[in-house]
Formats: sequence, structure tokens, C-alpha cells
Amino acid sequence: MSDSRPIDTANNNNKGRVIVDWAQVPDDDIRYDTDNEEEVMRAKEEQAQLEAKRAEREKAEAKRAAWEAEEERVRKEGEKHRAEEEKEAK
Repeated sequence: MSDSRPIDTANNNNKGRVIVDWAQVPDDDIRYDTDNEEEVMRAKEEQAQLEAKRAEREKAEAKRAAWEAEEERVRKEGEKHRAEEEKEAK
């Protein structure tokens, strides 16, 4: 199973195709063909890998946001300190 793959829709002319981004579908909503255990295991493995990548991206984003917040805090503190020094110099 890939991130996006076409699947047939159930219409009268059977020409309908739809693209599903499987990374956006919760694992509980995916119905596996239980007759093919190997396919089920591959699909679950791929889903686990996608979740691990998502978690890694979220962790990196949180780390970047924390770094930016710290940089902003340091910048504001520096501005406050300079303003106090200027005020004392007058």
C-alpha cells in the first residue's frame, strides 16, 4: 500500500477512480483483506512506518518551535536590557 493509490469506486460504469491518501486515513478505518495475511502484515507495517515518520516530523517541529521561542525570549530580554541601559545613561 502506498501513500496514495487509485481505487475503484462502486458506480455503474466502473470507470470511476479516486485517489486516497492512505496516510490521512486512521488505521481503524482501513479494512484489510483478511484472506491475505501477508498483505495485511505489509499494510500494517507500512502504516506503522508512516506513523513513525509523522511522529518524527512532529518531534522535529516541536524542537524547532521551542528553539524559536527561546530565541525570541533572548531577543526580548536583550532589548529590555538595552532599553534599561539607555534609560540609565540619560
